[in-house]
Amino acid sequence: MARSYIISGIDIGNSQVKVVIAKINGDSLRPEIIGSGSALSNGLRKGMVVDMEETIQNVHSAVQRAEAMAGVKIKSVYLAVNGLHINTQTSRGVIAVSRADNEISQSDIDRVVKAASVVSLPPNREIIHVIPRNFIVDGTEYVKNPFGMKGVRLEADVVLVDGLSPYLRNLAKCVNENNIEVAGLVYAPLASSLSVLDKNQKEYGVVNLDFGGGTSTLTVYEEADLLHSAVLPIGSRHITNDLAVMLRTSLDVAERVKLEHGSTSTGEDMRRRGEIDLSGLLGEEDFLIQKKQLIKVIDARVYELFDMVNNELKKVSKNGLLPAGVVLSGGGVNMPGIALLAKERLRLPVKIAKSIHFEGISEIVDDPSFAVAMGAVLWGIERETGGGYGNRKMSSQLGSDLVKKFGDWLKNFLP
Repeated sequence: MARSYIISGIDIGNSQVKVVIAKINGDSLRPEIIGSGSALSNGLRKGMVVDMEETIQNVHSAVQRAEAMAGVKIKSVYLAVNGLHINTQTSRGVIAVSRADNEISQSDIDRVVKAASVVSLPPNREIIHVIPRNFIVDGTEYVKNPFGMKGVRLEADVVLVDGLSPYLRNLAKCVNENNIEVAGLVYAPLASSLSVLDKNQKEYGVVNLDFGGGTSTLTVYEEADLLHSAVLPIGSRHITNDLAVMLRTSLDVAERVKLEHGSTSTGEDMRRRGEIDLSGLLGEEDFLIQKKQLIKVIDARVYELFDMVNNELKKVSKNGLLPAGVVLSGGGVNMPGIALLAKERLRLPVKIAKSIHFEGISEIVDDPSFAVAMGAVLWGIERETGGGYGNRKMSSQLGSDLVKKFGDWLKNFLP
């Protein structure tokens, strides 16, 4: 019987901490979710820790719930990182092929990627990922894998993802303080895309928009390359703030109003002049509000978000020009009508994300708010099987046969 292994992912968001525990075995190539946990996140603002003790406790609560469901103890996790402090940039490296017969070896590929990653960064910033986009062999562009090809000059275009070191370390410390090792960091938009996008979507052209609590993120793929990525300073918590101001109530009450009665204009029949009785929630007698008023506030903020998305797509000349459309993930997309409004504003086909790579608890697999945490698990599998992006590191725990099987399976989904 094949030995099973446990890999965990954690997403410390601005409104929720999400933890996913997956079991991997040789009988099935699809990882199985055996546990998940979530807890309110009150110690972060725009992806940055502002209250260390609060965040440590929030992580502890989410981890405890996941461990109780899975019946296992988490020793290490792959941590998704996000925030406005994270930047992406492109870089190019050039080397001479080393072998006398001019055949490109793996060491040449590693050298040119390393050369492309040598950029000048301030001392308080560090590189999180070096993602190869394409290679150029003797002037021939758009080579996906130059291994074994003949050439004298090898170039590489890469995407560099870097962030502020203190912020990254603070987030990692919140996990370490719960006696859990951080096995690796993964940029949250990449994790989300890895979880909900397939190879064909990335080939045709697609944007993954993750509508989070304090921020939203987008990644654009075309011809299997990461074309563009951005963090947008709007999340579902901003809708809560707007409702709190309109209703003159607390954020907790406004959040309940949003969850119980919130909708966009495309999710409601605006010809109906319905009223909502908020007397119970607000603790005031005969507190009635027009449904249209609530929708108007929500629409204004969502319009602002989609306008930002359109501006980002214009930067890469892809607004309205991505055949595979938009895949929406994150907790904010559970609001009624959000997909229809996105289709209307972005002029692209839209679908709500469902993870395509997992078995197990269907409520978690189909929940778009767990996309980043599940993507962190997939990133961990990818890293421990030695393939794909980032630092390649073979796990001493995984047997060689199982490594090969998972490596081959993951190639079906990775660009």
